[in-house]
Order: sequence, then C-alpha cells, then structure tokens
Amino acid sequence: MKKLLLAAFAVLASCAVFAQGPEAVNTSTSNKKTLSEGSMITVSLLNAVSSKTNNSGDMLEFETSEPLIVGDRVILNKGLKVFGKITECAKARGMGKPGSLTFTIDYLTLEDGRIVKLTDHDIKETGKTTTGAAVTEAVLLTPFFLLKKGKNIEYPKGKTFKVFVAKDYEI
Repeated sequence: MKKLLLAAFAVLASCAVFAQGPEAVNTSTSNKKTLSEGSMITVSLLNAVSSKTNNSGDMLEFETSEPLIVGDRVILNKGLKVFGKITECAKARGMGKPGSLTFTIDYLTLEDGRIVKLTDHDIKETGKTTTGAAVTEAVLLTPFFLLKKGKNIEYPKGKTFKVFVAKDYEI
C-alpha cells in the first residue's frame, strides 16, 4: 500500500512539475512592452529647416535622439524615424516684418513598420521684427532702409524637440 501511495504521489508531483513547465518557459507575455500615453520622446531634426527656404506642406524628418527607458527596459530605441509637416511658413519681408514657421511632429515608425501617433502643440516661432529700426533709419537717412527685412526662422540640423505619445500602444 505504501508503494502504491508513493507511486501515486510521484506521478502527481511530476504532473504538477510538467504543468508548471510551459508557464515558466512562456516568455511571450513577459516580452510585451507598453508605450504609455503621455510618454515623452526626444527627437532631433535630420535636415535644417528655415522660413526662408521651406514652404507650407513640406514634410519634415526627425529621429529619436535617445532611447526611451522605463525602469530597466528599453521601450523605444534611439534612431527611429519620426515625421512631421510644416503647417504655416512665411518668409521675412520688407519694412522689418519677420518670418514665421509652424510645424507639427505627427508620428514615429517602429522597427516592425507600425505607426505610433505623437502629439505636440504646434511648434511656432516668429522672427525678430525690425520695423522700428527700419522706419527710424528711413526717416533719418534715406528711404532705402524701408527695404530692410525682418529675421527668418531657422532650426539647424540636429535641433531637438520634446513630443508625447498620443495613446497607449503595446509593442
């Protein structure tokens, strides 16, 4: 009887070990990462942008400039492609009127090709106005100073911006 009970116990114990085995080996659930809404991502421009040379509707290319790390896990790698668009662009004009440039940073592309929507507040900047200086110089010196232009907006290649993930993504 003792031998039968020991044999039954051994069978049950081995069944319990094998039943737990696949769960311990199953790493697919532990490899899933969540990119949370509101996560901040730093991106950098791949090409210079200027209100003098660019136009409304131009596409802009960025890349993630640093990895996104949560705890000890890398959620996003450095170097992922990020895209945006110029929504408004005006060159500097005469009489010291400045240029202006507004653009959005819309989405990033993951390594597997999936798209992650980003949100930012339109990035908008207006150049310095030199209207007062132009009028003063024109009155005091000559009307040619009325042709004095304002400043254009320029962002150099590599300029960084902060953007945010628009909603939760499982990656």
